[in-house]
Amino acid sequence: MPVAAWEQFLQDQNSWPAASRTTRQAVVRDTTSGTTFEKRKRMSPEERHLQIMQAAVKVIASKGFWGMSLQDIADEIGITEAALYHYIRSKNELLNMVLAEGYDTPEADEYNASTATVTDFDGHFCYCFPRYCINVVLYNLQRPEMVQLFSMLNGEALNPAHPAHRFFIGRHLRNWEQIGSMNWILPPGYDEERLYHLYTLSMSAMDGLQYRWLADHSVNLLEEWMAFSEEIFPENVWKGFRDPSEYDPASGQCLQEFTLAAREL
Repeated sequence: MPVAAWEQFLQDQNSWPAASRTTRQAVVRDTTSGTTFEKRKRMSPEERHLQIMQAAVKVIASKGFWGMSLQDIADEIGITEAALYHYIRSKNELLNMVLAEGYDTPEADEYNASTATVTDFDGHFCYCFPRYCINVVLYNLQRPEMVQLFSMLNGEALNPAHPAHRFFIGRHLRNWEQIGSMNWILPPGYDEERLYHLYTLSMSAMDGLQYRWLADHSVNLLEEWMAFSEEIFPENVWKGFRDPSEYDPASGQCLQEFTLAAREL
């Protein structure tokens, strides 16, 4: 049985971008049909930088890094390729900019963690991992083009010659450094190794589900992830640890005892 507080998210699909909503047709999801070109007489360097990055996200998401050219980027924003070289020196530099600024951002980290936080009666700040995972899905529903970009590059970067190969090979452990340092409340029996396996399982399942979602417009990403959650975080084990709404401040219960930090003392 899903967490009651999560049902509201399914009822709020009108706020999702059109590319994230579902249809009855099993067709490929179109996440890159919007236009990046904005005709203006003059743009500040910061505005042009953002426009170039947005164009790169769109083009790479649809063509991949190997299939795109700097001429594609120039065409997307309505300038010449020669003019583009005033702002970017190479395809590799453009890719590095997209990876550094586009996907694993501080804004994404803050969104994913903020509403997964529960403060107990004693003022301890703790996190609910199942809610964190729901937040990742909710955030990605607001940026379908970035999900397609990530999926495209993740597949391409299996090739060791790809300039993003090292980024994607190391990404899982880089993210684990952050996840492993957070003060999660966990059911009895979880240690750091088991949490790492849970994190790996959850993120791998999410990546696979996102591929299905991109390939089939009839798939509801959030609905499917909630079904996954019932398998990964079964109620009989995880109830009370899934969402901040499950904690009753009037109980006076201290949650710190359910964290890894407390178990390692």
